[in-house]
Amino acid sequence: MGMTLTEYSLFACGGTCLAFFLLRTIAPYFRSRLDNTAETTSRILREEFLSLTSKQVRGILIMAGGVAGLVVMVSRMDFFWVLVVGSSPALFCGGVVRTIRTKRRKRIVSQLPAFLEILSGHVKAGHSIPESLQEAVSLLPSGIREEIAWLCQVIRLGTPLTEALLAWEQRMACEEVSMIVCPLRIAIPAGGNLYDLLSRCRDILRTKIRQEEKMRSMTAQARLQALVLTFLPLGFIVVLSKVDPEYLVRCRRTEAGMTILAIAGALQFLGWLSIRRIMAAKR
Repeated sequence: MGMTLTEYSLFACGGTCLAFFLLRTIAPYFRSRLDNTAETTSRILREEFLSLTSKQVRGILIMAGGVAGLVVMVSRMDFFWVLVVGSSPALFCGGVVRTIRTKRRKRIVSQLPAFLEILSGHVKAGHSIPESLQEAVSLLPSGIREEIAWLCQVIRLGTPLTEALLAWEQRMACEEVSMIVCPLRIAIPAGGNLYDLLSRCRDILRTKIRQEEKMRSMTAQARLQALVLTFLPLGFIVVLSKVDPEYLVRCRRTEAGMTILAIAGALQFLGWLSIRRIMAAKR
């Protein structure tokens, strides 16, 4: 039995009021989350010498979410997936930025022995630490060069050398930089032999990096096993869906099937987590 014009009008008014209420309630929350994400991302990028304001980051996230949502709308015409995919840039932006930051820090750590080699050479020639840092900037590769240039700028602004080194240690927040900064902050006021100190730090860092590379090569098989165990069930589900398209549908429609899928997912996660913990213990 069809609806009358009055019923259609009442239904449309109710839907409009409900949508307006949801937008007035949910929109400020999502906007605040988007602003916080943009501000945090902009701050992290500025620390990595990528100048993007929070407004620019917010515009990029909105544009990326809009394009992704439009693509899903054209291909699937499903509002749920449009909402999920459209919000994914803002949701995963922090993880992507942290991954880029971690890779950059690893590259800088690998460049520290060469930096100490250059710095110790200038110190041996009779230059002070600030002069040696300034002269070493042009000889360093990209990555460590920006960090040392930042350190030199902090020193030029009037910050004492030991405090500038402490600020650099807090900025980088990694063990390798602390292995350099802590001895220097003790030796500089005491007037120690800086050349020997820098040479020893260089040798220790080279040994540490070499051991980490050796350990990484020894755990390559375990990391490959973790990768295979993670993606093999997904591949098996895809193949099984092609062979028997109704199999996965039956699993999702029955209580027993959903229980089996939940148990399989939990065991899969526990296996992946166990391999990660074993690898962390080896390191």
